[in-house]
Amino acid sequence: MALNVNELIPEFRLADAQAFLESQPIEQLQYSRHFPEQYTSDLSFSQIEAETGAKVAADVVAFNSRAPRKGRPLPGKASGAIPKIEIARDKVETDFNTYRKLMNDLRLVNDTAYTNVAQQVVNWIYGDQTFVVNGVQARLEWLAKQAASQGKYSLTLINNEAGVQTKVDVDFGIPSGNILKMAAANRKWSVTATSDPIADFKRVRDEARKSGKILKYATMDQATFENMVASPAFQKATASYVANAMNLQTQPSQEQANMTLRAAGLPTIIIWESSVIIEGKDGSHTDNSGWVPGNISFTVSDIIGSTQYTTSADEFVQVGKAQKTKSGIVLVKTWGEEDPITVITKGVAYATPVLSSATGTFILQTEVS
Repeated sequence: MALNVNELIPEFRLADAQAFLESQPIEQLQYSRHFPEQYTSDLSFSQIEAETGAKVAADVVAFNSRAPRKGRPLPGKASGAIPKIEIARDKVETDFNTYRKLMNDLRLVNDTAYTNVAQQVVNWIYGDQTFVVNGVQARLEWLAKQAASQGKYSLTLINNEAGVQTKVDVDFGIPSGNILKMAAANRKWSVTATSDPIADFKRVRDEARKSGKILKYATMDQATFENMVASPAFQKATASYVANAMNLQTQPSQEQANMTLRAAGLPTIIIWESSVIIEGKDGSHTDNSGWVPGNISFTVSDIIGSTQYTTSADEFVQVGKAQKTKSGIVLVKTWGEEDPITVITKGVAYATPVLSSATGTFILQTEVS
């Protein structure tokens, strides 16, 4: 039986819950930088091909003539239903033993300890809100990194065990010619002695120029960057552009690497490094970056796509016992159950990352030959 949370936690106040949520330093993962939020009024997402790179030239025409009409870019290949992202956490009977002890401590401790115990009570009552908001954002981070590093994402029984029970693929349609592999196995970036990152950057740049795209950014994870700067060929190139060049004894920093690339007219590096935990049904935790190892995403802008979202059904429903708060696009619901005594906190968002320009995105697979 659903209960109002106040029946189990009399101290719970909706205004305090919202204030607590707004005061928390919710971790801002990088997906919001590269895939900023974009509201849509329905339950579907669509990929609109961005106009990037070289511009279509106007025609030189005679006076008194009609202006020639040019084509308009059509929507991209990817469209579909916006998925629901959810996470919940329960406070069960054993947790209420902690709550009871804290409330008893408030009556017994001295003035010095009172403030500390009171904060523990506040964290116990409202802390699960922060957990579920971070959980929704962590999944969006993972999805965005998958989309950025390979142009698609797949939900499987391994990376989404508690969710959908069949494999789900969302492909944003990067042309096969935009995905480049290493010319040979000994050119892989993990084989640092023979790798040549500058040559590989030039190869991607030249391929993009064939379709009028001027690439400006190369987004990668930390491990790929470390393979890049460990390459003797790259270190030699960097030494030409760094102060006290001949005395360069250590691997180039990101700033030094970008100095080299910028001087050569090549895209500069953005490192997208973050990690999320994928929890299995058995409670096991697996650390998962979301970025495809060794892949580099070359784009004309550091904004790679958008996080398209819409209002969830829970926001429209006014009946029921749940108390509702909001953090950005994440709705948080809290309610109780009588048997067994439980307080449930749930975070939900209808959202998905969507790649902006399939034709303007190039993927270099530095570990695939």
